[in-house]
Amino acid sequence: MARYIEKDRAAVRVSEPGQDPIDGFFALAPTTPLRDGPETILDLLNSKQRVVPFIRSEDRTVLLLTRLSIDWVMAGPGVDRDHVCPRNYIVTREERVQVSFLDGRVIEGLIQMELPEDFNRASDFLNGVEDFFPLVTRLGTLLVNKARVRETLVFETSPRPAVQNATAAGAAQPAARDSG
Repeated sequence: MARYIEKDRAAVRVSEPGQDPIDGFFALAPTTPLRDGPETILDLLNSKQRVVPFIRSEDRTVLLLTRLSIDWVMAGPGVDRDHVCPRNYIVTREERVQVSFLDGRVIEGLIQMELPEDFNRASDFLNGVEDFFPLVTRLGTLLVNKARVRETLVFETSPRPAVQNATAAGAAQPAARDSG
């Protein structure tokens, strides 16, 4: 028999291609097998589920949204940070960017990246396996679908990575890395 699990509602605004953004709620599990703590909106969007239930604020109807067709999601006012991104998501780098979506819309903001020590570019981050990433904008944090982004303009050049494990004085410096 199926077991009912009480879920937390997180207010969100969802943008889909060619549509005005709509307000509603995602239902988040109180726990996740990924780590201690509740499921987050970012967890849900980066899950393997093909569709995610969305409860429209307007009439409380449930829409089953195809996860990978969502352009972006923004948490509503008052949604706790622990329900947006996991507590263990550690921002190791930020880059100011302009994101252009497939439908021509453009948004500027800061990509908040969680990168291993040996990676430092926006392209390293955007080539990661997760489908959605946080973008801090003047309106709030958007969780952006990489598959719906046509291009990302990086405003500043990424710094060169630190030289590690040089074995001899005068060891060759790493090659310059591009900013993308």
